[in-house]
Amino acid sequence: MDQDTKVVQELKELKQKVASLEDLLLAERKEKVGPGRTFIDAILSLLFGLFVVGPVVVVVIGVLMIVMSWLG
Repeated sequence: MDQDTKVVQELKELKQKVASLEDLLLAERKEKVGPGRTFIDAILSLLFGLFVVGPVVVVVIGVLMIVMSWLG
């Protein structure tokens, strides 16, 4: 009987911990991102595409064209 009481008490404690974690998760989701932050993220994404992804794509296509020209 004493062991059952301990298990019930531990279950209550776990429920409280889960509830507090759910509250923290909901609080994080409710945080709104301002328009300034969104604008900065958009500009950074554009710059990344322009200076990193773009040159990589050009190099890959260039290499493929050279290989295709050698193959005939």
